[in-house]
Amino acid sequence: CLLEDIAGEGGMAVVYRAKQIKLGRTVAVKVMSKELAEDPAFRARFEREWRIAASIDHPNVVPIYWAGEAQGVLYIVMRFIGGGSLKEALLLHGRLEPERAVEVIEQIGSALDAGHARGLVHRDIKPGNVLIDDESGRVFLTDFGLAKSIDDTDITDAREILGTARYMAPERNGGTTFDEVRSDVYALGCVLWD
Repeated sequence: CLLEDIAGEGGMAVVYRAKQIKLGRTVAVKVMSKELAEDPAFRARFEREWRIAASIDHPNVVPIYWAGEAQGVLYIVMRFIGGGSLKEALLLHGRLEPERAVEVIEQIGSALDAGHARGLVHRDIKPGNVLIDDESGRVFLTDFGLAKSIDDTDITDAREILGTARYMAPERNGGTTFDEVRSDVYALGCVLWD
């Protein structure tokens, strides 16, 4: 693949725009940093991300085409969404018109419903994890790096709080048991507020 850097992931991974030569299509390739690939916990989280994202077949979830490892580097190949994130759109243009905001939230909500129906929670709903295709206007939920099965209690240390504080339900910060599905819905409400 011919790679061009298009986005960063806070040091954990980098997303590249690439050409899938055999099929002649543009794709996005998320590559985990080589140092973190040596950490078993981060490696397991990255591998879980591609499995969870690939298990949700929905028009508003970025499709995963392939995932694997090459020379000690973990990567995910997915559909390239031409456009930017909802975060970028909000920073550039300000708040969306109410009708468009409802369309965006309905599409994200539909993607979340599909995940919840499969027993999965995203745990990091925020404008930066929502992509908007500039040709169709369709919205895609992405970055399942913190996602997990609703019943999975072994994903994080009980003292570890993962996610983005601005979009996190208050009960997630309290150290008590909470409903992860409702926490995703709370984050969706925060995105609507933005």
